[in-house]
Amino acid sequence: MSWGGLVWSEWHQLDSAEARAIPREAGIYRLRCRGEPELIYIGISVRLGSRLGGLRRARGRQDRRGHYAAACVAENEKLGKTVEVSWATVGDMDRRELMGREVDLIAVHRNRFGSPACQFHGQLKPNDDC
Repeated sequence: MSWGGLVWSEWHQLDSAEARAIPREAGIYRLRCRGEPELIYIGISVRLGSRLGGLRRARGRQDRRGHYAAACVAENEKLGKTVEVSWATVGDMDRRELMGREVDLIAVHRNRFGSPACQFHGQLKPNDDC
C-alpha cells in the first residue's frame, strides 16, 4: 500500500505480535482507529520498534509520560476503539528529511480530514469521534 510516496505495512492492532515486531529502523508510522479513514497520529522515529514500544508503555502509565499521543490513544481505547498502526521504513534518510516527510504527511491529512486527533498533544473532546 502506498501513500505519500512511501510503501506502508498492512494495518495491525497496536498490541498485536506483528506490531511488536516492527523493525528497529528509521521510519514513519501512523495510527488510526480500526475501520476509520482518518488518522489519529503520524509520527517518526530513528528506531520504529522502540518508539512504538514506548507508546504502548506510556498509555498504561497514570501520567502518560513517554509519548505525545499516549493520553489520546488511551482515551480512544477506553471508549472501546481498537487502535491500529502501519509503518514505512525509510532507509538511511537523515532526521531532518524524516521530519520534513512527517510534516508533509500531516499536511496531506489536514487537507482532507483536518489535523489527526492525537497530533500536537491533541486530546479527545466529549463530542469527538475517532
